[in-house]
This record gives sequence, structure tokens and C-alpha cells, in this order.
Amino acid sequence: MGKINLRLGDLRKKKKMTQQELADDVGVSFQTISKWETGMNMPDITMLPVLAEYFQVSTDQLLGLKTLEGEEYVQEETAMKEFWNKKLEYLLRARKGYWNDDYVQFLVSQVWKIDKPVSVLDCGCGYGYLGLLLLPHLPEGSTYTGIDFAEDLIQKGKSLFLAKGMQGEFICENVCQYRAENQFDMVICQAVLRHLDRPAEFLQKMISFAKPGGYVVSIDANREFECCGLYIEGMDYQELCQHEGLVKKWQTELKMQGRDYAFAIRAAHMMRKMGLLDVDVRMNDKVEFVTSQLGEYEEIKQDFIQYNDWAFGLGEKEKEKLTQRLLNRGLSYKEAEAYCNRSVKIADFFAAHPGAEYTFVKGHMISYGKKADSSN
Repeated sequence: MGKINLRLGDLRKKKKMTQQELADDVGVSFQTISKWETGMNMPDITMLPVLAEYFQVSTDQLLGLKTLEGEEYVQEETAMKEFWNKKLEYLLRARKGYWNDDYVQFLVSQVWKIDKPVSVLDCGCGYGYLGLLLLPHLPEGSTYTGIDFAEDLIQKGKSLFLAKGMQGEFICENVCQYRAENQFDMVICQAVLRHLDRPAEFLQKMISFAKPGGYVVSIDANREFECCGLYIEGMDYQELCQHEGLVKKWQTELKMQGRDYAFAIRAAHMMRKMGLLDVDVRMNDKVEFVTSQLGEYEEIKQDFIQYNDWAFGLGEKEKEKLTQRLLNRGLSYKEAEAYCNRSVKIADFFAAHPGAEYTFVKGHMISYGKKADSSN
């Protein structure tokens, strides 16, 4: 019964009742109500339908197995700068495994056919990772400007560029509120749009920053690909791919705050609707094949576990807190519990197998198109 999250106190306070008033109405002592609310005791099974009927809720809602009607939706924080300022150290490590260098060169020279200096604007740039990645492959004389609202990331970007002797400009602004003085030959973003509320507005703003004939590029992971792109040697692949509950979470976030988990696969269609020309899509060819023979194996593995939010040995309180958050996202209690158990199982597997090997495909989609020349 330790997993039950009896919502009696929430329901009572919602009706603005005292414990004594509730006790009088259902025929028990106020001390009994207090013990039920604090978790010291649980109501007898015969009392559950009585309490549920009294508050006009289902037994599942009373027991915390479903959210209460009208309960406030708790928004994801990934559209807030405070969230990303806390992620600096993680981002510095996690971005290492995003690209194969030769594929970046291929995109620049063979796909986008960039053979003259270009100006690049990186929207939601973080610490300027894309600038550090692209500039060595762009024609000499190319420039990089990064814009992001997270001050800590911007400051880190400036110091990294300075340390590497690279030229770059950084702007600490909210992209959707920024008014650019100049337009750019290439406007690009990576791992941004799926984290935003109303990503289409962000994409439209990116297009406004591009010169006529300039490229607009969105690079982002498709969550469905990502969930099926994991294999851990020694674990059941089919079990690793299961993510039915997550689909409900994504659908709820899309409905409640406009956070679109599938924007990566929709991006090219959105670009066409917004008037971009020669729209096309590529896939990042990077696949993480990680074995204990790698020199930085332990660091790579730990970053991978953190990337997926897998947690070692969650206590009952932590599990219940995560479960309630998932219930708020539209999952059933069974689905939320399964998600928590799967997270712990994977983390515990890595803990029990220090040299565990895995393959991971993020499924990064690269959607791009050219801004129409207004003179035509």
C-alpha cells in the first residue's frame, strides 16, 4: 500500500472543509482522518467507495491512480532559460557524440554546396556548439553569430571561441523577441524546436532572419526514432523499444502547451507551407556504438544515462513523485509505474554490468530549404 497516494487531503481542502467536518460527515474520528491523510493508516476497503461517492470522484482518483478533474497541468520547463542555464556542464559533454566530422563536410560541400563565405545565425545556440562544428568546414571569411536567452551558455560560448582562437558573435536575447539589424546566408538551429512551446513561431522567426536565397536549417531528433533506436547488449530489445506511455505524455504536452515531440518529422512540411523553396530532408549519419574499449567509456556511459533520465535505485517517494507527474501527462497509473520501473531497470543493469555495451541512434533529422527571392 506504500505506493498509494491517497488524495483525501487535496479533496478535503478543495471543498474547504476541516478534518473534523469530514470526520462527522463520514462517521469516523478526526484523528482517523488525520492518519489517513498523513499515510499512517489507510481507510478500510469498505470506506473507499464511501469517500469516493462523498467527493464525487472515482476510487482510482481517490487513490491517486488518476488525476483529479480540473487538476492544474504542470508545464515542462524546457522553454525556460533557467532550465538550460543549469544544463551547461551536461551539454558540454553530451554534444560530443552528435556528429561525424566527415558528414558535416559532406553537408557543407555536397548538399548545400557552400563555396563562398557565408554569414551564419545559430538560433538557440547554447554555447555555440554548431559554430565550433561548422566554421572549420565553411569557406574562409565565413562568420558565425549565436543567439540564446540563457546567459550562462552565452558566456561559455564566448570563452570557448576565444580559447580556440575563433571569431564569433554572441547575442543574449530571446529569439522570438529579437529584431535583427541584418539578414544571414544561413539560419540554423539544433535540438531546439522539439523543446519549445509553439515551435512553428520560432521557425517563422528564423525565416525572417534569412536573406533571400539563404538557407534555413532545422536539426532535431524524432522521438519515435529515438525510442526504437536503442539496443543494450544483454537486455531485451523489444522491451527497450516500448514507449506507449510516452506517446500519451507527448500528446498531452502538445495539447496543453504546444510542445511538439514530432516537430522534427513535420519540419519540412512546415517549411514548404511557410514559403521555403527546394525543401529537403537528410538524416544525421551518426550512430553511437559504445563499448568498454573506448578511452572515455565511463564518461560517455554516464552522460548517456543522464541524457535518458534513467535513475538508479529510486526510492518510493521519488518513484511516486515521478508517477504523479506522468499521471498529470495523461498516463494511466499502470503505464506511469511501468515507465518508472523500466527506467530503474536500465540504470540498475548498467550498474550491475560495468562494461555494458550499447548502440544508440538519435534519429536526428536535418530539414532545410531556401528563402524565396522577393525580386522574382
